[in-house]
Amino acid sequence: MSESKNQDLLLDAKNFCDGLSNELLMKDLNTKHLWAAKFFIENLISEYQHARSNITSPSRRPKPVGGMGQLWVELDELKRKNKELQKQVDRLSNNPPNITYDHSNDPQIMPVTEYIKTKRENETLKAKVERLETRIREMEDMALSVQDEYKRAKAALETTQKSMETVLKDYKQMEDELKLTKKENECLQQNLVRPILPTGRTDNRLVETISDKCRPSNIAQLYNTLESQEWMDAKETLEDITDFREEDIVQFLCACVMASFQSCMDVYEALNSKIAKLLMNPTLVIDNTLAGEQTGGANLPEGMTDLIRHQLRKHFDEIGLEVVVGMICEKIKSGFQAFVRYHLHENKVVRKFMNQCAKVTWQMVIQHPPMWLSVDDHEFDDEKHKLWWSCDITAANRINFFVWPALYDFKQGNLLIKGCVYTN
Repeated sequence: MSESKNQDLLLDAKNFCDGLSNELLMKDLNTKHLWAAKFFIENLISEYQHARSNITSPSRRPKPVGGMGQLWVELDELKRKNKELQKQVDRLSNNPPNITYDHSNDPQIMPVTEYIKTKRENETLKAKVERLETRIREMEDMALSVQDEYKRAKAALETTQKSMETVLKDYKQMEDELKLTKKENECLQQNLVRPILPTGRTDNRLVETISDKCRPSNIAQLYNTLESQEWMDAKETLEDITDFREEDIVQFLCACVMASFQSCMDVYEALNSKIAKLLMNPTLVIDNTLAGEQTGGANLPEGMTDLIRHQLRKHFDEIGLEVVVGMICEKIKSGFQAFVRYHLHENKVVRKFMNQCAKVTWQMVIQHPPMWLSVDDHEFDDEKHKLWWSCDITAANRINFFVWPALYDFKQGNLLIKGCVYTN
């Protein structure tokens, strides 16, 4: 009975060592206590087998002396030793000794150790790579978010700038309209205290009919709108389609305004001269001898010119603008050959600017007395001129050229709108 128990205990110890070896090879090799227990159990098994072989060996077995009593004594001794060994195994299993088993030089375990170490390093590196990839994806998402935010901010800034430009333009226009309204109000107040002029002589500066569309205050407002709208559109168009300097472009547009004013003056003077000749010799209408004649030579009485201008103001919209525009092109041909050579005067936007110039300057000419555009000044005067944006007001002295003509209510009369000049 005792022998079968010893055999079972020995078999369990061997199975435990084999299973422990497999587990140690598959798991962490740094479990020192398990290796120590395995080493100690194997030593106990070997000692037990050695002791048993000494006991069971027939050559060394002493001849029994004393019979059955001696056998019982030996059996009790073996049981006692077995219990002691069992107690030692229990103590080792509960409190394994700190025995270091050096398996670094074991040729069978070294490949497994290197494999496990490499596997752990690979897992560590893989975890680091995954963290870095996650971080990179987060940074890429953040970069895309920043780019989108930048695009939105840029679009908002451009929209704000455009709105600001529009607001500034509207503010400037309203400021000019306010000045014109103030001047108109002053004129109306003066009219209340001025004596009524004699019949047949009407001065538009002193007496204005509010219902009359073709009056000096309205013309001044149209002239100011011409600068802020059609002139600006024509300037930007020429800058886009040509490589001319800004100074040349603004001089060309200013020359168009002055040529329009002079052309309208020529039309009115020709009309005045031919009416005077017809009154002197009515038969000239029949034989058509007035065709192709130069103006001058005959003048109408002052009262009649006042009536004629009054009638012309009633029908100011019926002037042939294309005829006046043709006269403008002829006048600027010699001074601006580069613009004419490239047919820039036929551009749609420039043509619209010339048409509006003809419309406004014709209304100036048919006033009584005629309104006046001037580009004759040579010295800068802050009361009559405003500087071009690129000029320094502290160094402004000599006028190089006019960017926009000054408007007066008549020649050498009161200034209505300042002229824009370019100075040294």
